[in-house]
Amino acid sequence: MADPFATLPRDHLDHGGVREMRVGRGLALVSVGVLTATGLSVTGGSAADSTLYVAQERCVRGAEEGTHSRPFCEINDAAKVVRPGQTVAVDQGSYNESVVVPSGEPGKPVTFSGYSGPQSRTYVRPGFRLSGVHDVVIEGFGIGQALQSGPAVLVENSGDVTIRNGAISAGRVPGLQIKDGSHRVTISGMTGFGSGAPAFAIGPGATDTLLTGTSVQVWRSDPAGAFGPGVSVVDAPRTTITNNTVLGDCRDALEVSGASGGFKLYNSVLGTKLYPATVLPENPCAERPFPDPATLTALTVTGAATTDSEIDYNLLDPTYGAPYVWDGTTYPDQATFHATTGRGAHDIAADPWVVGPHGSPASSVPVGPSPAIDSALATAPGIQPVDLHGNGRADKPDTPNSGGGYVDRGAIELLPTPTFTSTIERAAGGGSLETVTTATLTFPWTMNGPAGTFSFATDGKQAIVNRTGSARLTHDRAGVGCVDVRFDLGGFRGYLPSGEQSRCLVLGASYTSVTPQRVLDTRPALGPVGQNAEIEFALPAAAAGASAVVLNVTATEPSTSGYLKVYPAGGEAEPTASNLNYAAGQTIANLVTVKVVNGKVRVRNGGRGTTHVIADLAGYYGNSGDGLTAGTPARVLDTRSTSAIGPQGRVTVDLSSRLPAGATAAVLNLTVTGATNGGLFTAYPPGADVPTASNVNFVAGQTVNNMVIAPVVDGKVAFAHTGKGTVHLIADLAGAFAPGDRDTYLPTAPSRLVDTRTATPVGPGQTVRVFVDRSECGTTGCGPRTAVVANLTVTEAARSGYLTVYPYGQDRPTQSVLNFNAGQTAASLVTVGLGEDSFLVYNGGKGTAHVLVDQAGFYLAPANQ
Repeated sequence: MADPFATLPRDHLDHGGVREMRVGRGLALVSVGVLTATGLSVTGGSAADSTLYVAQERCVRGAEEGTHSRPFCEINDAAKVVRPGQTVAVDQGSYNESVVVPSGEPGKPVTFSGYSGPQSRTYVRPGFRLSGVHDVVIEGFGIGQALQSGPAVLVENSGDVTIRNGAISAGRVPGLQIKDGSHRVTISGMTGFGSGAPAFAIGPGATDTLLTGTSVQVWRSDPAGAFGPGVSVVDAPRTTITNNTVLGDCRDALEVSGASGGFKLYNSVLGTKLYPATVLPENPCAERPFPDPATLTALTVTGAATTDSEIDYNLLDPTYGAPYVWDGTTYPDQATFHATTGRGAHDIAADPWVVGPHGSPASSVPVGPSPAIDSALATAPGIQPVDLHGNGRADKPDTPNSGGGYVDRGAIELLPTPTFTSTIERAAGGGSLETVTTATLTFPWTMNGPAGTFSFATDGKQAIVNRTGSARLTHDRAGVGCVDVRFDLGGFRGYLPSGEQSRCLVLGASYTSVTPQRVLDTRPALGPVGQNAEIEFALPAAAAGASAVVLNVTATEPSTSGYLKVYPAGGEAEPTASNLNYAAGQTIANLVTVKVVNGKVRVRNGGRGTTHVIADLAGYYGNSGDGLTAGTPARVLDTRSTSAIGPQGRVTVDLSSRLPAGATAAVLNLTVTGATNGGLFTAYPPGADVPTASNVNFVAGQTVNNMVIAPVVDGKVAFAHTGKGTVHLIADLAGAFAPGDRDTYLPTAPSRLVDTRTATPVGPGQTVRVFVDRSECGTTGCGPRTAVVANLTVTEAARSGYLTVYPYGQDRPTQSVLNFNAGQTAASLVTVGLGEDSFLVYNGGKGTAHVLVDQAGFYLAPANQ
């Protein structure tokens, strides 16, 4: 017979059943209890008012409140204030505490919930103390450590307690001790490790204890020492042990003694060795000298339990020692035991073939020829619908179902290798940076329920772990959002089959318009920005965490001609593209859309002299907000057909008939012309005070352009003229931001799309086709791109003129976006629709001009388009 372990490594023995492998600091706490007794999962804690949080790696001592943002540093701090019905959710890490657990109420237990995920877990050492309490749940923890002086979990004089889905280790003292009048204590889905004492000790005065779906290993750490069994039941009436795996390293498995009447044992695997004979043929025990096999027993029952116990459908290993000792009599086989005692009619005495190659209790899976497979009693008392790992039951096709179903004996169900698939998509009805990732396991055998535990991790945050196979995640920034999806049939605590996939989606951000706010002004105190120098400034809180911000940047009082570059701070490479060109003494503004890194933006002065720099925040792109609806440019204001705007004049434009419902901002290209004096225009919410910010600065006789994303109130936009003369204002509507499933924005690294200086200038009446740079999409792909945001620059013009932009394949509009004089270098930000990922730039002047186009980002169509 082929060795079913032949291809599995045996390079590490994990005696505790858990390996403490740490990952980076978690930024998001997930309250787990991942593998509950019903097979359901806890995926994020309860409502804010019913959960107290503990996170030692991100708490601030002296500022603890028990909230997610201000968690407690220690579990005991939460235990002192937790109330019935509340959950104490404990983040990953090692907590060196003896946690004193308070009581809950019937139907409202106090729950302590740890985290268990890929390579990370919540550990508590030395453990938990329950004394005189009731209605308590403890789930998802690794508890205790080797050689500690007391039990990892002590339950005394306590009732209605559930301890589940974790691991317990203590060494030479019991890992879990239940005693002194404790009643209705349920232990499920636990792994236990012991050496000099039982891993689980159910002691005097404990009644109605249920031990179900647990896996225990006990080792001979000291060959000369005294050893107890893996599980002991002493003077503990009505103890039920169902679907457990208890194996000893040449140690007894289970002993029941004293006043333990009403004992029940079903569907359990008991053995005195850890490995099948083919794995360790010459070394059946981990420590020498070997004991006399005649002294070993899988099951020993004495006292009251010999009179009224129920024992059936168990699998006992007869390899070393005897399978049964009953009331002082040794029984070498199942037939003799049943014939004499009347019990164990469906027991099997054979090599169980249940231990994985790493010696972990969490990997004690029936394999190969194991008689445990599909042979358990499906209606056994205390049986759970899932196994130790929370997996449903699987029907192995070539194995008879001999227990009224297809439940395996022991703690862990044998599962076939599944097919693993996963998908990612935008979350319906959520923010623009929210995704739903779904993982699916397809098994080739019949299953009575779901199987597998899943983790979903993104942006360096702690993984969400659940059994539903679906997670809703919010990504930090627009761009390629990836989720690492894992499944593990061992609940991320054993060595069972697992798999990993990465699913990615390019995400755009939504726009939030704000009342224009000045975020930089070098004039009051900082002084001008010097030649080839830069200045870095922080953004307000809401914008600091955004994917990109919209700024109106102004250069004023420059000593020479030059240009400004605006780009992300935080190590981003300086782009070749400029955003604003200025002449000596000129005050000029341009709208800039720039990615945000580390909450800051950087401005570099590319001139040979100095200049002051002003920046006004107009809005930002993030998870919440509105999407763009782009349209064919339409003229919505032209005071040349009415009357000029006078000194300190105000004008309000009603766009309600042209905007989508609920619009919060309008994308407008402004043109100022015919000014009799210098001044500026500011777009602001109608009805509000005019902010200290500008959108267009001009001098007498100048025609100047700038794009503006103007706040909309009741379908209207307002403009304030600050100046002493009269001036004409022209506004062309290019799009609007409104709620709903609309286009979202993907900021890209500034990239030059066109520079005709390297070829030939654009002649009068000619167009140049411009293709967007899609490199930001990577191999993931962006889907349909609907519009691009680009900085348009004209230079070395032979004569005055204007530029018009429009989507490739569409008719050219009459509106201009950039007006220029002969020899002038001028720039303006534009938002223009795309046709076949491109747009056209038309030279409406009477002479040649060079054109530069620098991409800032583009808009993505909704996923359903």
